[in-house]
Amino acid sequence: MTGSHDMIALDLDSQIQLLSRIQFLTRFSSNLVQITGEAGAGKTWLSERYLENWANEPTQSLLICNTSQQDAQHRAIILRQIVRDGVFNENDSMLQSLEYMLEGNSVHALIVIDNAQRLSANIIAELWALVTEAQQRNNWQINVLLFSLRGKLNKWLHKVSYGQGVKPLELEISPLADNEREMFIEVMMVSRQLDAAQRRALKAKAALLPSLPGALKGLGQQEISSMEEKKRRSLIPLVLLVLFLLVIGGGLVWWAVKPQMQTVPVEIAETVTDGVKSLNEILDEQEKALSEAGSQADDELVATGEVTDDTINLPDEPVVEGMTVGRRDPSRRIVVPDNVVDAIIDDQETGGDGTAAVQEPLIPELAANAPVVEETKPVAVAKPEVELVAEVIAPKPEAVPAPIAEPAAAPLVDVPLANKVLLTVPASRYALQLAALQSKQAANEFMQEYELGGTALVYETRRNGEPWFMVLVGDYPSVADARRAEVALPESVRNLTPWAKSFTQIHKEIALAN
Repeated sequence: MTGSHDMIALDLDSQIQLLSRIQFLTRFSSNLVQITGEAGAGKTWLSERYLENWANEPTQSLLICNTSQQDAQHRAIILRQIVRDGVFNENDSMLQSLEYMLEGNSVHALIVIDNAQRLSANIIAELWALVTEAQQRNNWQINVLLFSLRGKLNKWLHKVSYGQGVKPLELEISPLADNEREMFIEVMMVSRQLDAAQRRALKAKAALLPSLPGALKGLGQQEISSMEEKKRRSLIPLVLLVLFLLVIGGGLVWWAVKPQMQTVPVEIAETVTDGVKSLNEILDEQEKALSEAGSQADDELVATGEVTDDTINLPDEPVVEGMTVGRRDPSRRIVVPDNVVDAIIDDQETGGDGTAAVQEPLIPELAANAPVVEETKPVAVAKPEVELVAEVIAPKPEAVPAPIAEPAAAPLVDVPLANKVLLTVPASRYALQLAALQSKQAANEFMQEYELGGTALVYETRRNGEPWFMVLVGDYPSVADARRAEVALPESVRNLTPWAKSFTQIHKEIALAN
Protein backbone atom coordinates (compact mmCIF):
# COMPACT_ATOMS: atom_id res chain seq x y z
CA MET A 1 0.00 0.00 0.00
CA THR A 2 1.06 3.56 -0.56
CA GLY A 3 -0.26 6.34 1.64
CA SER A 4 -3.09 6.45 4.15
CA HIS A 5 -5.13 8.74 1.91
CA ASP A 6 -5.34 5.88 -0.65
CA MET A 7 -6.00 3.10 1.87
CA ILE A 8 -9.40 1.73 2.76
CA ALA A 9 -10.13 2.53 6.43
CA LEU A 10 -10.78 -0.93 7.97
CA ASP A 11 -10.36 -2.27 11.49
CA LEU A 12 -9.02 -5.71 10.63
CA ASP A 13 -8.34 -8.06 13.54
CA SER A 14 -4.81 -8.97 12.42
CA GLN A 15 -3.81 -5.32 12.12
CA ILE A 16 -5.36 -4.36 15.47
CA GLN A 17 -3.49 -7.19 17.19
CA LEU A 18 -0.20 -6.06 15.63
CA LEU A 19 -0.67 -2.41 16.63
CA SER A 20 -1.64 -3.35 20.19
CA ARG A 21 1.51 -5.51 20.53
CA ILE A 22 3.66 -2.60 19.37
CA GLN A 23 1.96 -0.35 21.92
CA PHE A 24 2.57 -2.84 24.73
CA LEU A 25 6.27 -3.28 23.86
CA THR A 26 6.93 0.47 23.80
CA ARG A 27 4.88 1.54 26.82
CA PHE A 28 7.19 0.86 29.77
CA SER A 29 10.73 0.61 28.38
CA SER A 30 12.99 1.51 25.48
CA ASN A 31 13.14 -0.94 22.56
CA LEU A 32 14.04 -1.20 18.90
CA VAL A 33 11.23 -3.08 17.12
CA GLN A 34 11.47 -4.23 13.52
CA ILE A 35 8.08 -4.65 11.77
CA THR A 36 8.62 -6.65 8.58
CA GLY A 37 6.42 -7.78 5.74
CA GLU A 38 6.30 -8.42 2.02
CA ALA A 39 5.82 -5.68 -0.54
CA GLY A 40 2.16 -4.65 -0.33
CA ALA A 41 1.66 -5.91 3.23
CA GLY A 42 0.63 -2.42 4.42
CA LYS A 43 3.75 -1.22 6.25
CA THR A 44 3.33 2.47 5.36
CA TRP A 45 -0.36 2.50 6.28
CA LEU A 46 0.32 0.73 9.59
CA SER A 47 3.10 3.20 10.52
CA GLU A 48 0.81 6.19 9.95
CA ARG A 49 -2.13 4.48 11.69
CA TYR A 50 0.02 3.78 14.75
CA LEU A 51 1.14 7.42 14.99
CA GLU A 52 -2.40 8.71 14.64
CA ASN A 53 -4.30 6.47 17.07
CA TRP A 54 -1.95 4.28 19.10
CA ALA A 55 1.21 6.21 20.02
CA ASN A 56 1.37 7.58 23.60
CA GLU A 57 4.80 9.26 23.55
CA PRO A 58 4.73 13.08 23.92
CA THR A 59 7.53 13.48 21.35
CA GLN A 60 7.17 11.76 18.00
CA SER A 61 9.42 11.62 14.95
CA LEU A 62 8.51 10.22 11.51
CA LEU A 63 11.05 9.49 8.76
CA ILE A 64 10.06 8.17 5.33
CA CYS A 65 13.27 7.05 3.63
CA ASN A 66 13.97 7.43 -0.06
CA THR A 67 17.00 6.60 -2.15
CA SER A 68 18.06 10.23 -2.66
CA GLN A 69 18.58 10.96 1.06
CA GLN A 70 21.95 10.86 2.79
CA ASP A 71 22.86 9.98 6.40
CA ALA A 72 23.11 13.67 7.37
CA GLN A 73 19.56 14.27 6.14
CA HIS A 74 18.24 11.28 8.10
CA ARG A 75 19.84 12.59 11.30
CA ALA A 76 18.53 16.11 10.76
CA ILE A 77 14.92 14.98 10.13
CA ILE A 78 14.85 12.81 13.27
CA LEU A 79 16.58 15.26 15.65
CA ARG A 80 14.60 18.34 14.58
CA GLN A 81 11.36 16.58 15.50
CA ILE A 82 12.68 15.43 18.88
CA VAL A 83 14.30 18.71 20.03
CA ARG A 84 12.65 21.82 18.67
CA ASP A 85 15.07 24.60 17.58
CA GLY A 86 17.99 22.45 18.62
CA VAL A 87 21.51 23.19 17.35
CA PHE A 88 23.55 20.19 16.26
CA ASN A 89 26.11 19.00 13.75
CA GLU A 90 24.60 16.72 11.10
CA ASN A 91 27.86 14.78 10.84
CA ASP A 92 27.87 13.84 14.56
CA SER A 93 26.07 10.75 15.79
CA MET A 94 22.48 11.13 16.97
CA LEU A 95 23.42 10.16 20.53
CA GLN A 96 26.09 12.90 20.75
CA SER A 97 23.74 15.52 19.30
CA LEU A 98 20.86 14.51 21.60
CA GLU A 99 23.05 14.63 24.73
CA TYR A 100 24.33 18.07 23.72
CA MET A 101 20.85 19.50 23.07
CA LEU A 102 19.07 17.98 26.08
CA GLU A 103 21.75 19.07 28.59
CA GLY A 104 20.72 16.45 31.12
CA ASN A 105 16.93 16.91 30.68
CA SER A 106 14.53 13.99 30.33
CA VAL A 107 13.14 12.74 27.02
CA HIS A 108 10.26 10.42 26.10
CA ALA A 109 10.30 9.95 22.33
CA LEU A 110 9.06 7.63 19.60
CA ILE A 111 10.96 7.33 16.29
CA VAL A 112 9.01 5.72 13.41
CA ILE A 113 10.91 4.98 10.18
CA ASP A 114 9.18 3.73 7.02
CA ASN A 115 11.12 1.98 4.23
CA ALA A 116 13.84 1.34 6.81
CA GLN A 117 15.61 -1.10 4.46
CA ARG A 118 17.06 2.03 2.78
CA LEU A 119 18.95 3.07 5.94
CA SER A 120 22.71 2.72 6.01
CA ALA A 121 24.56 0.56 8.52
CA ASN A 122 25.79 3.70 10.33
CA ILE A 123 22.27 5.02 10.96
CA ILE A 124 21.08 1.61 12.19
CA ALA A 125 24.01 1.49 14.62
CA GLU A 126 23.22 5.02 15.88
CA LEU A 127 19.55 4.11 16.45
CA TRP A 128 20.56 1.03 18.42
CA ALA A 129 22.96 3.18 20.47
CA LEU A 130 20.10 5.56 21.30
CA VAL A 131 17.93 2.68 22.55
CA THR A 132 20.67 1.07 24.65
CA GLU A 133 21.60 4.43 26.20
CA ALA A 134 17.95 5.15 27.03
CA GLN A 135 17.70 1.74 28.75
CA GLN A 136 20.50 2.79 31.11
CA ARG A 137 19.08 6.23 32.02
CA ASN A 138 16.13 6.71 34.30
CA ASN A 139 14.92 9.92 32.66
CA TRP A 140 15.22 8.67 29.05
CA GLN A 141 12.75 6.50 27.15
CA ILE A 142 13.28 6.16 23.40
CA ASN A 143 11.52 3.60 21.20
CA VAL A 144 12.41 3.01 17.55
CA LEU A 145 10.01 1.33 15.08
CA LEU A 146 11.57 0.15 11.79
CA PHE A 147 9.02 -0.78 9.09
CA SER A 148 10.97 -2.66 6.43
CA LEU A 149 10.89 -5.52 3.96
CA ARG A 150 11.38 -8.97 5.41
CA GLY A 151 15.01 -10.01 6.02
CA LYS A 152 16.62 -6.76 4.82
CA LEU A 153 17.84 -5.49 8.22
CA ASN A 154 18.59 -8.74 10.08
CA LYS A 155 22.26 -8.72 9.08
CA TRP A 156 22.98 -5.22 10.38
CA LEU A 157 20.87 -5.56 13.53
CA HIS A 158 22.66 -8.81 14.39
CA LYS A 159 26.05 -7.09 14.04
CA VAL A 160 25.24 -4.06 16.20
CA SER A 161 23.67 -6.17 18.99
CA TYR A 162 26.18 -9.01 18.96
CA GLY A 163 27.45 -9.89 22.43
CA GLN A 164 24.93 -7.69 24.29
CA GLY A 165 22.31 -8.79 26.74
CA VAL A 166 19.42 -7.20 24.88
CA LYS A 167 18.36 -7.83 21.30
CA PRO A 168 16.14 -5.97 18.81
CA LEU A 169 12.58 -7.24 18.60
CA GLU A 170 10.89 -8.32 15.37
CA LEU A 171 7.19 -8.44 14.50
CA GLU A 172 5.85 -9.75 11.19
CA ILE A 173 2.83 -8.47 9.29
CA SER A 174 0.82 -11.56 8.48
CA PRO A 175 -1.34 -11.86 5.32
CA LEU A 176 -5.05 -11.22 5.56
CA ALA A 177 -7.28 -14.04 6.79
CA ASP A 178 -10.04 -15.35 4.51
CA ASN A 179 -12.77 -13.32 6.20
CA GLU A 180 -10.58 -10.21 6.19
CA ARG A 181 -9.81 -10.76 2.51
CA GLU A 182 -13.50 -10.96 1.63
CA MET A 183 -14.30 -7.87 3.71
CA PHE A 184 -11.47 -5.96 2.06
CA ILE A 185 -12.67 -6.84 -1.46
CA GLU A 186 -16.29 -5.98 -0.64
CA VAL A 187 -15.42 -2.58 0.78
CA MET A 188 -13.13 -1.89 -2.17
CA MET A 189 -15.88 -2.68 -4.67
CA VAL A 190 -18.34 -0.46 -2.83
CA SER A 191 -15.88 2.42 -2.78
CA ARG A 192 -15.20 1.95 -6.54
CA GLN A 193 -18.95 1.90 -7.37
CA LEU A 194 -18.67 -1.12 -9.72
CA ASP A 195 -21.61 -2.78 -11.42
CA ALA A 196 -22.44 -6.50 -11.17
CA ALA A 197 -20.31 -7.57 -14.16
CA GLN A 198 -17.32 -5.63 -12.96
CA ARG A 199 -17.73 -7.04 -9.45
CA ARG A 200 -17.67 -10.63 -10.78
CA ALA A 201 -14.60 -9.91 -12.91
CA LEU A 202 -12.85 -8.29 -9.96
CA LYS A 203 -13.54 -11.25 -7.67
CA ALA A 204 -12.27 -13.68 -10.31
CA LYS A 205 -9.00 -11.79 -10.67
CA ALA A 206 -8.64 -11.34 -6.89
CA ALA A 207 -8.80 -15.10 -6.40
CA LEU A 208 -5.47 -15.40 -8.24
CA LEU A 209 -3.68 -12.82 -6.05
CA PRO A 210 -2.04 -13.24 -2.62
CA SER A 211 -3.93 -12.05 0.47
CA LEU A 212 -2.04 -8.77 0.74
CA PRO A 213 -3.81 -5.40 0.91
CA GLY A 214 -1.40 -3.83 -1.58
CA ALA A 215 -1.96 -6.51 -4.21
CA LEU A 216 -5.75 -6.43 -3.83
CA LYS A 217 -5.87 -2.66 -3.85
CA GLY A 218 -3.72 -2.52 -7.00
CA LEU A 219 -6.18 -4.86 -8.71
CA GLY A 220 -9.01 -2.38 -8.16
CA GLN A 221 -6.93 0.40 -9.61
CA GLN A 222 -6.09 -1.72 -12.67
CA GLU A 223 -9.80 -2.40 -13.22
CA ILE A 224 -10.58 1.30 -13.17
CA SER A 225 -7.65 2.04 -15.49
CA SER A 226 -8.85 -0.57 -17.99
CA MET A 227 -12.36 0.91 -17.94
CA GLU A 228 -10.99 4.37 -18.59
CA GLU A 229 -8.80 2.98 -21.39
CA LYS A 230 -11.84 1.40 -23.06
CA LYS A 231 -13.69 4.71 -22.91
CA ARG A 232 -10.77 6.49 -24.50
CA ARG A 233 -10.52 3.87 -27.25
CA SER A 234 -14.23 4.23 -28.06
CA LEU A 235 -13.72 7.94 -28.72
CA ILE A 236 -10.78 7.47 -31.12
CA PRO A 237 -12.90 6.68 -34.25
CA LEU A 238 -15.10 9.70 -33.64
CA VAL A 239 -12.07 11.98 -33.26
CA LEU A 240 -10.56 10.61 -36.50
CA LEU A 241 -13.82 11.21 -38.38
CA VAL A 242 -13.97 14.81 -37.19
CA LEU A 243 -10.37 15.43 -38.25
CA PHE A 244 -11.03 13.89 -41.69
CA LEU A 245 -14.03 16.16 -42.25
CA LEU A 246 -12.03 19.20 -41.19
CA VAL A 247 -9.27 18.35 -43.67
CA ILE A 248 -11.75 17.92 -46.53
CA GLY A 249 -13.53 21.18 -45.69
CA GLY A 250 -10.23 23.07 -45.55
CA GLY A 251 -9.22 21.68 -48.96
CA LEU A 252 -12.49 22.78 -50.55
CA VAL A 253 -12.15 26.29 -49.18
CA TRP A 254 -8.56 26.56 -50.43
CA TRP A 255 -9.55 25.30 -53.90
CA ALA A 256 -12.32 27.94 -54.13
CA VAL A 257 -10.18 30.89 -52.93
CA LYS A 258 -6.94 30.05 -54.80
CA PRO A 259 -7.88 31.49 -58.28
CA GLN A 260 -8.84 34.88 -56.79
CA MET A 261 -5.58 35.04 -54.80
CA GLN A 262 -3.56 34.41 -57.99
CA THR A 263 -5.19 37.20 -60.07
CA VAL A 264 -4.88 39.97 -57.50
CA PRO A 265 -1.05 39.86 -57.17
CA VAL A 266 -0.66 39.99 -60.97
CA GLU A 267 -2.70 43.18 -61.25
CA ILE A 268 -0.79 44.82 -58.42
CA ALA A 269 2.53 43.85 -59.98
CA GLU A 270 1.58 45.34 -63.33
CA THR A 271 0.48 48.62 -61.72
CA VAL A 272 3.64 48.93 -59.73
CA THR A 273 5.77 48.16 -62.76
CA ASP A 274 4.12 50.89 -64.88
CA GLY A 275 4.47 53.41 -62.06
CA VAL A 276 8.17 52.69 -61.64
CA LYS A 277 8.81 53.17 -65.38
CA SER A 278 7.05 56.53 -65.43
CA LEU A 279 9.01 57.74 -62.44
CA ASN A 280 12.33 56.77 -63.98
CA GLU A 281 11.48 58.62 -67.17
CA ILE A 282 10.61 61.78 -65.22
CA LEU A 283 13.88 61.69 -63.31
CA ASP A 284 15.89 61.18 -66.49
CA GLU A 285 14.24 64.17 -68.12
CA GLN A 286 14.93 66.46 -65.13
CA GLU A 287 18.58 65.40 -64.96
CA LYS A 288 18.99 66.00 -68.69
CA ALA A 289 17.48 69.52 -68.44
CA LEU A 290 19.79 70.49 -65.55
CA SER A 291 22.88 69.29 -67.40
CA GLU A 292 21.93 71.27 -70.50
CA ALA A 293 21.39 74.46 -68.45
CA GLY A 294 24.79 74.08 -66.78
CA SER A 295 26.55 73.58 -70.10
CA GLN A 296 24.91 76.71 -71.58
CA ALA A 297 26.03 78.88 -68.59
CA ASP A 298 29.61 77.65 -68.91
CA ASP A 299 29.65 78.49 -72.61
CA GLU A 300 28.46 82.06 -71.96
CA LEU A 301 31.14 82.60 -69.27
CA VAL A 302 33.91 81.46 -71.59
CA ALA A 303 32.64 83.71 -74.41
CA THR A 304 32.55 86.95 -72.32
CA GLY A 305 35.60 86.39 -70.14
CA GLU A 306 34.06 88.32 -67.27
CA VAL A 307 34.29 87.28 -63.64
CA THR A 308 31.49 88.16 -61.27
CA ASP A 309 32.20 89.07 -57.65
CA ASP A 310 29.83 87.04 -55.54
CA THR A 311 31.19 88.04 -52.11
CA ILE A 312 28.11 90.17 -51.46
CA ASN A 313 26.11 87.01 -51.08
CA LEU A 314 28.38 85.73 -48.33
CA PRO A 315 27.23 86.22 -44.71
CA ASP A 316 28.80 88.94 -42.56
CA GLU A 317 31.78 88.16 -40.38
CA PRO A 318 30.64 86.96 -36.98
CA VAL A 319 31.05 89.54 -34.21
CA VAL A 320 32.94 88.02 -31.35
CA GLU A 321 33.39 91.27 -29.42
CA GLY A 322 31.81 91.01 -26.01
CA MET A 323 31.51 87.25 -26.13
CA THR A 324 34.60 86.77 -23.97
CA VAL A 325 34.71 88.30 -20.50
CA GLY A 326 37.24 91.12 -20.11
CA ARG A 327 38.30 91.23 -23.80
CA ARG A 328 38.07 95.05 -24.15
CA ASP A 329 38.92 96.22 -20.65
CA PRO A 330 40.22 93.59 -18.28
CA SER A 331 40.47 96.08 -15.37
CA ARG A 332 36.72 96.79 -15.21
CA ARG A 333 34.48 94.02 -13.94
CA ILE A 334 30.87 94.12 -12.99
CA VAL A 335 29.70 91.63 -10.38
CA VAL A 336 26.15 90.45 -10.97
CA PRO A 337 24.47 88.55 -8.12
CA ASP A 338 22.90 85.27 -9.02
CA ASN A 339 19.36 86.47 -8.21
CA VAL A 340 19.76 89.35 -10.70
CA VAL A 341 20.98 86.98 -13.42
CA ASP A 342 17.94 84.77 -12.82
CA ALA A 343 15.63 87.82 -13.01
CA ILE A 344 17.18 88.93 -16.32
CA ILE A 345 16.75 85.47 -17.81
CA ASP A 346 13.11 85.33 -16.68
CA ASP A 347 12.40 88.79 -18.15
CA GLN A 348 13.94 87.80 -21.49
CA GLU A 349 11.86 84.63 -21.63
CA THR A 350 8.68 86.73 -21.31
CA GLY A 351 9.65 88.93 -24.28
CA GLY A 352 11.61 91.74 -22.59
CA ASP A 353 15.26 92.72 -22.95
CA GLY A 354 16.14 92.04 -19.32
CA THR A 355 16.63 95.65 -18.15
CA ALA A 356 13.32 95.77 -16.37
CA ALA A 357 14.54 93.12 -13.94
CA VAL A 358 17.37 95.34 -12.62
CA GLN A 359 15.88 97.89 -10.22
CA GLU A 360 19.05 98.68 -8.23
CA PRO A 361 22.63 99.54 -9.37
CA LEU A 362 24.81 96.52 -9.79
CA ILE A 363 27.69 98.04 -7.76
CA PRO A 364 26.66 100.16 -4.70
CA GLU A 365 29.94 102.20 -4.83
CA LEU A 366 29.02 103.58 -8.27
CA ALA A 367 25.50 104.53 -7.22
CA ALA A 368 26.71 107.54 -5.14
CA ASN A 369 28.59 109.17 -8.07
CA ALA A 370 25.92 108.44 -10.68
CA PRO A 371 24.27 111.66 -12.01
CA VAL A 372 20.58 112.11 -11.57
CA VAL A 373 18.85 111.77 -14.94
CA GLU A 374 15.55 113.46 -15.42
CA GLU A 375 12.81 111.44 -16.95
CA THR A 376 12.51 112.26 -20.65
CA LYS A 377 10.87 110.75 -23.60
CA PRO A 378 12.67 107.75 -25.00
CA VAL A 379 15.11 108.53 -27.82
CA ALA A 380 16.39 105.90 -30.13
CA VAL A 381 20.12 105.62 -29.44
CA ALA A 382 22.63 102.93 -29.93
CA LYS A 383 23.00 100.70 -26.90
CA PRO A 384 26.56 100.42 -25.62
CA GLU A 385 27.97 97.00 -25.27
CA VAL A 386 28.22 95.97 -21.65
CA GLU A 387 30.31 93.10 -20.53
CA LEU A 388 28.92 91.25 -17.55
CA VAL A 389 31.07 89.05 -15.45
CA ALA A 390 29.40 86.67 -13.07
CA GLU A 391 31.73 85.54 -10.35
CA VAL A 392 31.36 82.06 -9.01
CA ILE A 393 29.68 82.46 -5.68
CA ALA A 394 30.06 79.69 -3.18
CA PRO A 395 26.77 77.89 -2.73
CA LYS A 396 25.02 78.32 0.54
CA PRO A 397 25.30 75.32 2.80
CA GLU A 398 22.25 73.18 2.50
CA ALA A 399 20.27 72.59 5.60
CA VAL A 400 20.87 69.18 7.04
CA PRO A 401 17.51 67.41 7.27
CA ALA A 402 16.51 66.32 10.69
CA PRO A 403 16.80 62.59 11.25
CA ILE A 404 13.60 60.74 10.57
CA ALA A 405 12.25 59.11 13.64
CA GLU A 406 11.84 55.40 13.30
CA PRO A 407 8.25 54.22 13.59
CA ALA A 408 7.34 52.85 16.93
CA ALA A 409 7.25 49.08 17.15
CA ALA A 410 3.82 47.54 16.99
CA PRO A 411 2.52 46.68 20.45
CA LEU A 412 2.76 43.04 21.41
CA VAL A 413 -0.66 41.35 21.25
CA ASP A 414 -1.48 38.79 23.92
CA VAL A 415 -2.64 35.72 21.99
CA PRO A 416 -5.37 33.85 23.90
CA LEU A 417 -4.86 30.19 24.68
CA ALA A 418 -6.90 27.72 22.62
CA ASN A 419 -6.94 24.76 25.06
CA LYS A 420 -10.75 24.53 25.16
CA VAL A 421 -11.13 24.99 21.40
CA LEU A 422 -8.59 22.27 20.59
CA LEU A 423 -10.36 19.79 22.89
CA THR A 424 -13.40 19.99 20.58
CA VAL A 425 -11.41 18.67 17.59
CA PRO A 426 -11.78 14.88 17.08
CA ALA A 427 -8.84 12.85 18.32
CA SER A 428 -8.38 11.23 14.90
CA ARG A 429 -7.42 14.54 13.28
CA TYR A 430 -3.92 15.88 12.75
CA ALA A 431 -2.15 19.29 12.94
CA LEU A 432 1.24 20.85 12.15
CA GLN A 433 3.27 22.01 15.16
CA LEU A 434 5.43 25.07 14.45
CA ALA A 435 7.10 25.76 17.80
CA ALA A 436 7.33 24.78 21.48
CA LEU A 437 8.14 27.75 23.73
CA GLN A 438 8.70 28.04 27.49
CA SER A 439 6.84 31.31 28.13
CA LYS A 440 3.66 33.04 27.03
CA GLN A 441 5.58 36.16 26.03
CA ALA A 442 7.84 34.10 23.76
CA ALA A 443 4.73 32.59 22.13
CA ASN A 444 3.26 36.08 21.55
CA GLU A 445 6.52 37.31 20.03
CA PHE A 446 6.69 34.21 17.81
CA MET A 447 3.13 34.77 16.53
CA GLN A 448 3.86 38.44 15.83
CA GLU A 449 7.21 37.74 14.13
CA TYR A 450 5.76 35.23 11.66
CA GLU A 451 2.35 37.00 11.31
CA LEU A 452 0.38 33.96 12.47
CA GLY A 453 -2.38 35.80 14.34
CA GLY A 454 -5.17 34.64 12.04
CA THR A 455 -3.98 31.11 11.28
CA ALA A 456 -2.17 29.54 14.26
CA LEU A 457 -3.38 28.57 17.75
CA VAL A 458 -1.47 28.35 21.04
CA TYR A 459 -2.14 25.91 23.88
CA GLU A 460 -0.44 25.34 27.23
CA THR A 461 0.91 22.06 28.60
CA ARG A 462 3.28 20.89 31.33
CA ARG A 463 6.60 19.11 31.02
CA ASN A 464 8.47 18.12 34.19
CA GLY A 465 6.27 20.54 36.12
CA GLU A 466 7.20 23.52 33.93
CA PRO A 467 4.77 25.33 31.57
CA TRP A 468 5.25 24.99 27.82
CA PHE A 469 3.33 26.74 25.05
CA MET A 470 2.80 24.95 21.72
CA VAL A 471 2.01 26.73 18.42
CA LEU A 472 -0.20 24.76 16.01
CA VAL A 473 -1.65 25.36 12.55
CA GLY A 474 -4.22 23.39 10.56
CA ASP A 475 -6.72 20.60 11.08
CA TYR A 476 -6.13 17.63 8.74
CA PRO A 477 -7.67 14.15 8.53
CA SER A 478 -4.35 12.29 8.23
CA VAL A 479 -0.58 12.58 8.39
CA ALA A 480 -0.27 12.60 4.60
CA ASP A 481 -2.74 15.51 4.30
CA ALA A 482 -0.74 17.43 6.88
CA ARG A 483 2.46 16.88 4.88
CA ARG A 484 0.81 18.10 1.69
CA ALA A 485 -0.54 21.21 3.48
CA GLU A 486 2.96 22.08 4.66
CA VAL A 487 3.90 22.99 1.06
CA ALA A 488 1.23 25.73 0.99
CA LEU A 489 2.63 27.52 4.07
CA PRO A 490 4.70 30.72 3.61
CA GLU A 491 8.40 30.21 3.00
CA SER A 492 9.37 31.72 6.36
CA VAL A 493 7.09 29.23 8.17
CA ARG A 494 8.32 26.28 6.04
CA ASN A 495 11.86 27.12 7.13
CA LEU A 496 10.75 26.25 10.69
CA THR A 497 10.37 22.61 9.51
CA PRO A 498 6.87 21.95 10.91
CA TRP A 499 6.03 18.38 11.90
CA ALA A 500 2.76 16.49 12.07
CA LYS A 501 1.11 15.87 15.44
CA SER A 502 -2.05 13.94 16.26
CA PHE A 503 -4.86 15.53 18.24
CA THR A 504 -4.78 12.45 20.48
CA GLN A 505 -1.40 13.61 21.69
CA ILE A 506 -2.53 17.25 21.77
CA HIS A 507 -5.48 16.39 24.02
CA LYS A 508 -3.17 14.49 26.37
CA GLU A 509 -0.81 17.43 26.63
CA ILE A 510 -3.68 19.86 27.29
CA ALA A 511 -4.87 17.59 30.10
CA LEU A 512 -1.44 17.92 31.76
CA ALA A 513 -1.94 21.69 32.08
CA ASN A 514 -5.20 21.32 34.10
